[in-house]
Amino acid sequence: MLSSAGLPAPSQQGEVFEPGGRRIGRVDFHFDGIVLGETDRRVKYGRLLKPGQSPGDAVFAEKQREDVLRDLGFQVVRWTWDDLGSPGLVAERVRRAVARAGSPRGWVTQAPLPSAERLTVRSL
Repeated sequence: MLSSAGLPAPSQQGEVFEPGGRRIGRVDFHFDGIVLGETDRRVKYGRLLKPGQSPGDAVFAEKQREDVLRDLGFQVVRWTWDDLGSPGLVAERVRRAVARAGSPRGWVTQAPLPSAERLTVRSL
């Protein structure tokens, strides 16, 4: 979808770290380790909740994590499965995030994939 809109394919599953080396978490996608992409699905607020966790707890934890990512200088772009029906909308969000992007203080490494395959970061 993104390549048909003229953007390079993002790298999948990146691990984000702050300058001291503390792991912040995993992101669904990343563009050059600067713009982070997250796909939101309702399932993570339902059957994927941790024992004893409410949907509100999950949303609040996600908000706190995203605040840390933004404070480190990353641009975060979120989209839902429904948004994928309008590829131009998602592509424009990514383009605006790239235009705003500076130099984050943290870094992103490629997270291990279920297989031994590793993806490489492509320049925008």
